[in-house]
Parts: sequence; C-alpha cells; structure tokens
Amino acid sequence: MKQLLLMKRRLENDDGAILILAAVLLIILFGVAALAVDITLKSTDRQQLWNSSDAAALAGASQLPNGLLAESVALDFALDNDGDLAGNVTTTFRCLVGDRNKDGQPDATEVPAVCDPGADVPASGPPWVCADGICTAPCVPADGDTCNTIVLGTEKTTDFAFAPAIGIDEGTTDIVSAACRGSCGAGLTGPVDLILVLDRSGSMTNAGEVPVGSPNDMDQVERASLAVLDFFDPAVQHVGLAVLPAADKLDECDNASVIADGRFLVVPLSNDYKDTLNYDFDGDGTDDVDSTSELVNIIRCSTDGGNTDLGGPIRDSAGTTTEVGDDAITELLNNGRPGVKKGILFLSDGGANHPPSVAHPCEYAGIQATAAKNQGIEIFTIGFGVDNLTAPGRMVHCDRDEAGPYGQVLFPPDGAPVTALLAAMATQPADNRCSVGTTDYENTDDDYFFCIPKDEDLSDVFLAVATQFAQGSRLVQLPPGG
Repeated sequence: MKQLLLMKRRLENDDGAILILAAVLLIILFGVAALAVDITLKSTDRQQLWNSSDAAALAGASQLPNGLLAESVALDFALDNDGDLAGNVTTTFRCLVGDRNKDGQPDATEVPAVCDPGADVPASGPPWVCADGICTAPCVPADGDTCNTIVLGTEKTTDFAFAPAIGIDEGTTDIVSAACRGSCGAGLTGPVDLILVLDRSGSMTNAGEVPVGSPNDMDQVERASLAVLDFFDPAVQHVGLAVLPAADKLDECDNASVIADGRFLVVPLSNDYKDTLNYDFDGDGTDDVDSTSELVNIIRCSTDGGNTDLGGPIRDSAGTTTEVGDDAITELLNNGRPGVKKGILFLSDGGANHPPSVAHPCEYAGIQATAAKNQGIEIFTIGFGVDNLTAPGRMVHCDRDEAGPYGQVLFPPDGAPVTALLAAMATQPADNRCSVGTTDYENTDDDYFFCIPKDEDLSDVFLAVATQFAQGSRLVQLPPGG
C-alpha cells in the first residue's frame, strides 16, 4: 500500500512538471509564430520597397541627362507608390561607362560621349571605380555634369505586431536602386535602323577655319562615322548612308557633276560593317570595322564639292535625281525592319541653296524633315562649324529663301541663322541658335540638335547621338564602392 501511494505522488508530480513544460513550450511556440509573422511583415515591406525603389529609379533614369528632372520624377514616383517614404528618399548620380578590355580603366571613347562627370574627374584612376567590365564615377548635374545613372536610396520602417512583447517595436529596411539610360557600359542593346546623311558639299573644307595640321572636315566626318559603326552591333543596329550633294552613279565616292546624274542614298541599310575586322580607323592598334563593306568604303572615300541640298537626301520630292526612292525616308520605311526604331543622323555646315526647282530651299528641307518625323522617324541634326558663324555661306542665313520662313523678311537683314533651320528639322526642336564662341559640342536644352566647332572632335557628337538614339532605361548593378 505504501508503494502505491508513493507511485501516485510521483505521477502527480510528473503531471505538474509536464504542465509547466507544456506551458513553456506554448510560450516558445507562440513566440516563434509571432516572430514569423513580424519577419513576414518586414519581408513583404522589403519586397514592396524594392519594387517601388526600382520603378522610381527607372522612371528617373528615363529623364536623364536632365538631372533636375530625373530627381523630381524619381521622387514623385516613389512617393506616389508609398507616401510613407516622405523624407526617406535620397538621390545621387553617376557616370557609368564601359571597361570592355577589363584593364580597370574607363573606355576613353565613352567619356564624354556617353556621359561626362566634369573636368574635376580625371580620365582614369580615382574616383573611377571599375569591376566586371564597367566603371563609375560620381556625377553632379548641378555642376553641369552630364550623368547617365541615377542612384536612389530608400528607407522604410515596419511596425511589428508581436515583437514589442520582447522589446522590439520595429525594423528598418534600406534599399539602393540604380538605373542607367543609354549604353550603360554594355553596348547598345536596342535595335535601330539609322541612315547617316552627310554633307560633303564644297564648304566642307578647312578654308583656314581650323588650326594648321588639323584633320580636314571630311576626315573628321569619316572618323566620326566609323566611330558609330565601331560602337554599334551590326546584329542589332543597321546603318545606311545618304550624301549631299548626290553621288555620281558610276563612282559614288564622287559628287555628281549634274544633279540628275546622281543619287542621294548611296548605301542601303546594312549590317555587314563588322563581318571581318580588318581596319583600325582610330589607330589604337585594334581592328574595328570591315574595310570590304560598301558602307565603310564609301564613308572612307567621300570627297567634298558641289551644292547643298538639305532636303533631297531626306525625301527627294522635287525629283532631282534619276533614282526613284533613293532617299532616307523611302529606305527606312520600305526596307527597315518592322517594329524597329528608325532614325536619321543629319550633318551639315551651311544653308541650303538647292534644289534649283524650289523657291525656298531651306523651307523645302524643313518640309522634308517634317515628313520624316510624321512617319515616326527620329531626326538628329548637327551644325558643324559654329565657331565661325560669320563666314560667308556658313551657318549664317538661307540666301535663297528671301521671303520664305527662313528669309530676310522675318529675320532682317541677313535672314535666319541656319541653326534655326537645323533645330527645327530635329526631333523635339528647340532653337538655341548655338552660341558664338562655343568651346565644346552644345546641346544644353536636351533637344535633338547639336552644335560643334570645327576644331572639336566630331566623333564625340556622333557617339552621343548614337547613344541617345538607341538608349533606354535599365536597372544596373554598380561596382562595389561605386
């Protein structure tokens, strides 16, 4: 009997211990469940914050290189998606370029063509940070820098539901998103069909306008055009060539002695310019393009001379050549790839004086440009030689327009500057007229019209146009410490 009583007491004691253990286990179980709920809350907030931050960075990057607008758009987008972020969003900017040979230095051809971090940032070395084939440097739009990357820092606090029971009321999540517009160090991925329209008229000579020993104008045009081909990927970007005045049909390196004997479009849209890399156009020891390509050959052999018809190469509605459809619009619309972005890069150094069949050749050029833009073709225009605005026949006025929209009636006494015409021909026109004394290529108003003196490197402008045309916004991973 005594032993039975002892066993009963032991069982009663074990029941009490089990109850205590079960209570402890329930507390731990509820604690783990509560922690899981709060972790889930924070994880959900983190994912939502990441999505919002990435989207805001992309929205901001779409406005680059206008840094002020990019910052405003990114901030508005972030707050519209999550009002709790007020006061918790920071923006900085970077210049992001390629390091394709992975030597730890930014590719020289991309600065300042792709982005320009300013004179206080050297061509190589700190503050550039390079890794995985790209390089970044700090960039400050307020200082006049041209930035292609926006970095958005966001922070959000999650109020916990159960963790306050153990003294943890909230958790903080920090996200950094970076978005770039343009080539972003990886080459251009957007497919484009582009026609180069190059002025090789008689005014495209040095004529004492650049320092002795400098490359002549056509040498500059050749090098700049080949720089675009070097930059492009022929599998993605197709390029054609039109010239003014029209080329001789028997030898397209030469201008036609009589306009009716020539053609404006000398090379249709092509993708063979890098089939065999055997020509080092920039002398850097690396072959860049295919010298057997018709496109490369005619760019290299073009000579200057003849009259200036700015409208015909875009669309020859005046019928000044015997080749039907030998203009940029016809080629892009008839032979361009369906759904692919289409554009014209148009360079000239003077006012139109042809075709002879129209009263106002500058107005005619503007009409043809409008026809292209109405078909969805983007036009970039470059005024070459703005360092000499007063030289006869240069960027001063449209002599033959007289009472036309670019004539002396509206712009006495010398007519409208040709820069007004070129600005109007461009997509997103904004007539800034190009300031006299410009020391670098100018596009401060973010339109599609560029100005460049003849003693500056035309390649920078061509590459800037190529990047702007094929650009899009995408998220990027910055190098560690970048």
